[in-house]
Amino acid sequence: MWADNETTNDLIGFRVHSDLIRDVVTDLKLLPISIGVFGEWGGGKTSIMRMLERDLNPLNYPEGAPERERYGKIACVYFNGWLFEGYDDAKAAIITSILLKIQSYEGFRQKAGNSIQKLLASVNWMRVISFGVKHLALPAVAAAVTGGTGLLPALLGAGRAFLVEKAPKTEGQEGEGSTELEDFFKDADKDDPVGRVRRFRDDFAQLLTEAGIESLIVLVDDLDRCSPERIIENLEAIKLFVNVERTAFVIGADPRIVKHAIAIRYGKQGLDTDEERQQLVKDYLEKLIQVPYHLPKLSPSEVETYMTLLFSYRYLPDDKFRLCLTACDEKRVANRYSTFRFADVQLAVGEENVNPQLSSSLAFCSLAAPLITDGLKGNPRQVKRFLNAFVLRKQLAQVAKLENIKDDVLVKLMILEYVRPEKFVQLYGWQSTQDGKPEQLSFLEAKGTDVEVRNAKMDEEVKGWEDKLLLRWLHMQPLLAGVDLRNYFWIARDRLDSTLSGTTLIPPVVQKALTGILSTVRAEVAESLELVKTLSPEDVGILLSTLEAEFRRKPATVQGGFIALLNGRVEGVAECLAKAIGSVSATAIEPGFVIRLETALEQFPQAKPVLEPALQHLKKTGTKAARAVGDNKQR
Repeated sequence: MWADNETTNDLIGFRVHSDLIRDVVTDLKLLPISIGVFGEWGGGKTSIMRMLERDLNPLNYPEGAPERERYGKIACVYFNGWLFEGYDDAKAAIITSILLKIQSYEGFRQKAGNSIQKLLASVNWMRVISFGVKHLALPAVAAAVTGGTGLLPALLGAGRAFLVEKAPKTEGQEGEGSTELEDFFKDADKDDPVGRVRRFRDDFAQLLTEAGIESLIVLVDDLDRCSPERIIENLEAIKLFVNVERTAFVIGADPRIVKHAIAIRYGKQGLDTDEERQQLVKDYLEKLIQVPYHLPKLSPSEVETYMTLLFSYRYLPDDKFRLCLTACDEKRVANRYSTFRFADVQLAVGEENVNPQLSSSLAFCSLAAPLITDGLKGNPRQVKRFLNAFVLRKQLAQVAKLENIKDDVLVKLMILEYVRPEKFVQLYGWQSTQDGKPEQLSFLEAKGTDVEVRNAKMDEEVKGWEDKLLLRWLHMQPLLAGVDLRNYFWIARDRLDSTLSGTTLIPPVVQKALTGILSTVRAEVAESLELVKTLSPEDVGILLSTLEAEFRRKPATVQGGFIALLNGRVEGVAECLAKAIGSVSATAIEPGFVIRLETALEQFPQAKPVLEPALQHLKKTGTKAARAVGDNKQR
């Protein structure tokens, strides 16, 4: 098993990206600058951040090394936005973290300790102006800061009351006047918020000069795990308060979630069309992120190398693993397209006969890497989680004394679990009634390779398996026709019984969309529909497949989600819902759902031809749901 954490060990070959970003943020001619390290959840963003943090620390270089002197003039701050999700003001959180980090450098503190304390005190006022700033669009705020527009509303009274309540009392003193903030607010009403913001920026720039800081580099991580409001507050803090000369910000996030947050916060400010709202989101993001840097997905050779290093880390002593890591780095430098395999591990550790478990695992890597890459879209975290699940199932098979569990068959079935969970459940049903060897699967594999094969009856049974992703899975080696699948499904019972909350391999952006779609709050549903529009076709497929699988288990929990997606005109939802309705007992379908479905179809007539047969079939069942069919029209 492997810990599901970021690492400074470069197992995925992303040091090249870290080095490039480091070169940019340490080039004084390019500052100030903001770089967006964009990628999906688990794509390697945090590992790059940690590599940057380590490489910019002068103490990680020997005495006399040029890097030690060069980076000694740089202040590097790592900030995890998600850890401050519950803080009352995200702006204050990030600014305070930056100031405290600068204060932690002894040399900087000695030169500018008083300025740091002054700015830390000013942060309290930032909590006050957040009452006003967070209700206005950033373009208006930014223009005000640079002198281009009028003043912001002060809201100082509410802010004063808020901070006075929160402020610590001095021992022996009582009442509002006894707080440490009394002097701070003494003349607050004489100044406007914009003036305060501008003065803070000036003071912050002066602090960098006084402290002798050649450049300030702030690494903002896990922004996409925050709520939409927090995402915007963190971005505003960067743009308004601390984005001054000699600063660089590296922001790691999934751009889809950031765009979703912008759309929620600013996308409805008097804009009439989707095109206008999309343009606003695009413009906003471009003003905040000067250099977008998109991390690539891993190729099959990179996935195999990654898996090789993961297993080497698991089975080799630390010193020998380090030899492997160094050898892999050297091979990557010599040839970016190379693969680090079993023979390379043998050469690196200087042993012909390595650990038998490692030898077996590395043989598996070569076999499984193409399947895993295709199924998991080259996502490093997904690969690690997949391997953890794979190892657990292999161990379960050993404990249960199940024989003939082949790695390639297990991997292929596990990929189906991830890409199409409802089809995995359907395959389970087929094999459970046919001694583990479903004829439908044999037919599907033959149909994909022999156009002469025809079977009308079975065609109806395998309806829904014709999409490109499933056909690609069917054609993956090994073919499963004639393979007894009973033991494989026995060790997969944890997934067959899983709930919606247990879908650990679903990408966070899809999970976020699912949560909102299933909400009972209309605004949250509407926001999630906007997020769904940004998903790739494959992610939409995962979303629909998850809903369909859950519909089979507990129809009532997701019926509202299907209606929301129908109302949102999401492609493929009608077909998915028709299959879901046909897969459960009519007694499990609520009459209210039928009425809402027919109402949705009146607004979305294109879906009627797909769903009408399912409704007519339901009408013949004599259930409460059957009596509701057509009830909406009668009323």
